[in-house]
Amino acid sequence: MTSPRRILLATDLEPKSDRAMERAVQLTRQFGAELTALHVVHDGEGPYVHLPLHHIEAELLRHLHAIPGAAGVTMRAVAVQGRAVGQQVAGYAGLWRPDLVVAGVHARDSLADLFLPPTIERIAIADETPVLIVRDKPHGPYARALVPVDFSERSRGSVEAARRLLSDGSLHLLHVADLPLAHRSPAGLATVGDFTHGFADEFAAEFGEVLRGMAPGGPAVTREVRIGHPVPEIVRTARHGRYDLVVMGSARRDGLMRALLGSVTQDVLADLPCDALIAGDLVEDRRC
Repeated sequence: MTSPRRILLATDLEPKSDRAMERAVQLTRQFGAELTALHVVHDGEGPYVHLPLHHIEAELLRHLHAIPGAAGVTMRAVAVQGRAVGQQVAGYAGLWRPDLVVAGVHARDSLADLFLPPTIERIAIADETPVLIVRDKPHGPYARALVPVDFSERSRGSVEAARRLLSDGSLHLLHVADLPLAHRSPAGLATVGDFTHGFADEFAAEFGEVLRGMAPGGPAVTREVRIGHPVPEIVRTARHGRYDLVVMGSARRDGLMRALLGSVTQDVLADLPCDALIAGDLVEDRRC
């Protein structure tokens, strides 16, 4: 289990960007990583559009150094110009090859253009870079992560990505069984949204396969099965369980990425009350 060593912060320097900055600095300090903060000057827009790039980089560093805990953190700032913000971020990620891309939500509280499917695909499909979407102001390392699993290989990648960000704390694996009404209660006990140990036991082998080969130690792992539609059940569990991170796969490898806007991942991201990590597939260290 390898912790992030290179973290790329994509920031628009809008009012809420300080949350993503603070989380990026916290993670960089936690893992002894190096941080690169990237700001794309969109042609004709933004408060810094008329400034030279080196002035913007100095301003970005000033913001970063003002964050508590930033002293001693290895960081640099890069400002570039471009029409398509997402393409610039993706291109830089492809060159620098970070272990994690960090960004905040749009100032209007919706997902930024950065997270439209073609951009995520550009950032991640070649080297499977996880993308962390920051909503909340960080108050310390992540401690409680919810990991929805469908028992595919992507689920193993999601669990491993969660373990890389949580050195301790807890991971809660959630499988939502979207079953026909006639088959929703094999024990005659489960209704929509319910959890029964007997029903969860039927998936013990599948949970075991998701965790197979994981390194010992790390956060504690719990398991749950719910019956219902995945999107509302995942969002409800995240909200009621007070998780500070939800980790999900993005279907990058199997060609479904172009349909992400209609997928479970995208629908969940739109309503989550906390930070979200879009995980890559389970792969070995890309720079070894």
